[in-house]
Amino acid sequence: MKQSCFPPYRGFAALDIGALVRNFCLLREKAQTVNPNARVIAVVKANAYGHGAAPVLPALFRAGCDFFAVATPDEALEARRLCGSADILVLGYTPPNRAIALAEANITQTVFSAAYGAALSSVMSAAKLRLKIHLKIDGGMCRQGFAPSDDEGLLQTLRRRGLQATGLYTHFPSADSDPAATKQALDVFCACRDRLKAAGFPLFAHAAASAAALTMGDSVLDAIRVGIALYGIPPVTTDLPLSPVLSLHAPIVQIREVGANTPIGYGGDFVTQKDSRIGVLPIGYADGFCRRLSGLFVTLSHKGDHFSVPLVGRVCMDQLMVDLTDTPAAVGDTVCLWRDAVSVADRLSTIPYEVLSALSPRIARIATTTTTASGGMHCAFKAMVLTTSEDVLNNKH
Repeated sequence: MKQSCFPPYRGFAALDIGALVRNFCLLREKAQTVNPNARVIAVVKANAYGHGAAPVLPALFRAGCDFFAVATPDEALEARRLCGSADILVLGYTPPNRAIALAEANITQTVFSAAYGAALSSVMSAAKLRLKIHLKIDGGMCRQGFAPSDDEGLLQTLRRRGLQATGLYTHFPSADSDPAATKQALDVFCACRDRLKAAGFPLFAHAAASAAALTMGDSVLDAIRVGIALYGIPPVTTDLPLSPVLSLHAPIVQIREVGANTPIGYGGDFVTQKDSRIGVLPIGYADGFCRRLSGLFVTLSHKGDHFSVPLVGRVCMDQLMVDLTDTPAAVGDTVCLWRDAVSVADRLSTIPYEVLSALSPRIARIATTTTTASGGMHCAFKAMVLTTSEDVLNNKH
């Protein structure tokens, strides 16, 4: 067998960069029908929801996105490296001693309590630095955030040395399911914003994540903060034609010819009923392909034809097996394990966020299209990588 039959990747996430940019433009256009000056804060935490920060952030930056939100200081510093002059907000906790690096890189940190603000102020004052901050108001989740009635703590934090407050935000716990409660939370947040403005602190305000951005026009404020919708998986029913960005693929690296009554994989859970062809894919649960997906039907691609084939045996840490019987499959062919995370999440009784963010760094992220957004949406976008998923696995990349 020629060495060229063996593809250059164990497995890869194919990223439709054209879809990503179109989604961004659609979301921005929707927000700006409410507020023409509204900004889009692209949430790119957790390795851009598993899509890969390295391909996603520069594509969005070139398309006109100038504000990114992450969860950790390391993610923030990577975003600064990838996106130069963009605004970057850390949504989660940063140890105060690490905030020096954020201040030096012009990165904004969330402050969620007066005590945390005091700790950051102490570090900044000692270092003779100023740290940009956004104040987080608890929207009803009992996660990090000031109580919306804590005017004393908020004003105390706003006046701290070494801190420069530039924004105020909240997050809704049930924007996808309880519009009345969400409207009430929005009203409480806006009242807090207005009190701070009256006290001399007019702050850039954002409240709407994906669900509210798609369903509640009055939640747009100065910006929308979108994550899952940006990647083409809306958390609510919408007329906006968003498209999934990521699909998961792996190559066949070995085909075993076995007889009937042959046990396959750990514990011999699957036993062949007839002479069979068993393909081995070099991807497993350590790559983020959940062990509970054993038995899933996946799609084999062979010379332009497609065949539905089942996973057989237990998904292993680094490999899995598929039944290729009665197909013309060959080593080097591609198998698409899933085309979007929604159906996989439904099978696992979880949410697409978990399926996507579980994808390991061991999986290569490959840009697969160069389509520019159209239909009246004005997005400047330069193509990244000219490949398709089959080209990658056939060494045409």
